[in-house]
Amino acid sequence: MTNEDIETRVWATIVLSLTAILVVSVFSIIFGVMFVEHDMNRISPIDEAFLGILKDVMLLCIGAIGGVVGRKSLSTALEKRDAPST
Repeated sequence: MTNEDIETRVWATIVLSLTAILVVSVFSIIFGVMFVEHDMNRISPIDEAFLGILKDVMLLCIGAIGGVVGRKSLSTALEKRDAPST
């Protein structure tokens, strides 16, 4: 296995892990908002804190996924551009 294969597998693992965290966070928010009984007038303070934490985790994951995918895409594009054409 070459270094490029190892790097590709590591980046794929990172992207899939962050995507899994993002998906679990989205479903937990949906479950917490839709299927747990709440007071109709306002949300409780603990639920506000919970949703705030989940929102921060989701934003972190989205930014990390974008950075990882963008880095890999940019390096691949630069390699193709610099490669001699035959």
